[in-house]
Amino acid sequence: MDGEAEMFRYLVDAVQDYSIYLLSPGGLVTTWNSGAERIKGYRRDEIVGKSFETFFTGEDRADGLPARILASANRDGRMETEGWRVRKDGSQFWAHVTVNAVRNDRDVVIGFAKITRDVTVAREASNALRRAASTDPLTGMWNRSAFLSELAQWSADAAPFAVAIIDLNDFKRINDTLGHAAGDELLRATAENLHRREELGIVTARLGGDEFAAAALTPDPQSVEDFVDGVTDAMRAPVRFHEKTRTVPASIGIARFPADASDISELLVRADAAMYDAKERGADDAMRYREGLLEHSASRRFLGRQIVGAIARDEFTVLYQPQSSLKDAAVVGWEALVRWRHPILGLLHPGGFISIAEANGTIVQLGEWVLRRACRDAAGWGNSSRVAVNVSAAQLTDDEFLGSVTRALEESGLEPGRLELEITESTLISHRKEVVSTFEELQRLGVLIALDDFGTGFSSLDTLLSFGFDRVKIDRSVLYESLQPSRTRDVLRAILALGHALTATVLVEGVETEQQREILKLEGFDEIQGFLTGRPGAGPSDPSQSEDADAPGAQGAGRDTGLETGQILLPRP
Repeated sequence: MDGEAEMFRYLVDAVQDYSIYLLSPGGLVTTWNSGAERIKGYRRDEIVGKSFETFFTGEDRADGLPARILASANRDGRMETEGWRVRKDGSQFWAHVTVNAVRNDRDVVIGFAKITRDVTVAREASNALRRAASTDPLTGMWNRSAFLSELAQWSADAAPFAVAIIDLNDFKRINDTLGHAAGDELLRATAENLHRREELGIVTARLGGDEFAAAALTPDPQSVEDFVDGVTDAMRAPVRFHEKTRTVPASIGIARFPADASDISELLVRADAAMYDAKERGADDAMRYREGLLEHSASRRFLGRQIVGAIARDEFTVLYQPQSSLKDAAVVGWEALVRWRHPILGLLHPGGFISIAEANGTIVQLGEWVLRRACRDAAGWGNSSRVAVNVSAAQLTDDEFLGSVTRALEESGLEPGRLELEITESTLISHRKEVVSTFEELQRLGVLIALDDFGTGFSSLDTLLSFGFDRVKIDRSVLYESLQPSRTRDVLRAILALGHALTATVLVEGVETEQQREILKLEGFDEIQGFLTGRPGAGPSDPSQSEDADAPGAQGAGRDTGLETGQILLPRP
């Protein structure tokens, strides 16, 4: 028995990554392993016999935290916690601590076994990931998902509030004539002017491009007036960029909750419609949403009425962009991307009609058509590569969605394991409760689930931990920002580690250069998608028939979003 005890002591002492030691019932250190010496800096002869309170900050000692930890372990048998701890040299580290009560044969507590792990690096990576997921990298403002999350909380509390959608009227001209660096300066300066209004209770965000948003709680009519004045004054304030100070005109649209809409998406659409009304009128003042304004735009109404008929007339088509393995460059999947070959307007990309379909409810019919077409095409490819189809929030919450997926698989003969449904995180944030059971049923069918645009959402860690994704797709903006000379790749690596820890394959979108591919391969990513490995085309049946992204008539061109619903704003006229 003595030999076993000695061997166990050697084993514990050999552990370097964990601080393992025993405490007396009163909290005095009685044993000390080499891992404890490495993590906390004390030699055995310096710490044995002293209170474990030595490792706590002065604030925690004054608050009685050490005694509470032992009392909890004594009462419950085990205590697990995290917090700042102090090394011998006075430096602090973030510790994950487990304390177990040690009992003798008479069930009397004779001490405590304490295990401590230094998780400072993991905590910093987690915090960096959360910051990156909620902020716009250029301006430091909230991004779209963080802004939507705040509005969702306000609406859940039934608090009246107002939202402003803001668009810089001269941004494209400035970008084209002065260059992108000047454009970035303008965006940052605009963000600063808006940020100064936060002292008035206004929260602000950059939605993307030259689009900004602001919101404030408005419990009474005067607070609405104050909000409108605050946003208008911010956008009239001069900005300095390209070594000059000037005023850049902006179009501002206002909508109120719940007076104008009781749904967040509808509210933003209405604010956006008011913004376009201001743009069309050349108004310097903010325009408020008024009844019937959505129907005011003849072009949007024209397209909206035509969507259902266009499906029946087979005017929509699906192109496929390859997804390639970094291990051997083999194409392992194809993302389905819808296009509208309009007989009058020419080729329309998703940005030209998806938000309209969302607004008038035809997105469910269009989404089902894309799903059936993609399954049928993939079944005829003659290989085992998967097909990835974007799914909108409206589809996920539709009672008939599971049935439509089942029918698409049965009609096409496609194996369920070759169908991957891509869901954006913003969809999950807004409809989390509704989609849990849908996810479970889909995965029981054998269908794969991918989280799209990861790194742009607000609650990324929580979302990943709550759902069993088969694939995580890192948004191209994360790739771009992480590979800038002034940036580190820590966020990119943290996302990769998190995805792999959850057994998900990690794919990076927007890869356009060999240098990017080599960096991602070196870092250990699994798959890539982007113009480097192929533009949208006919799929594996005829890869030579790729789409020219810059082709004349390709209205609404730009970033390919398939049927993603993160872009909830109406298309530019």
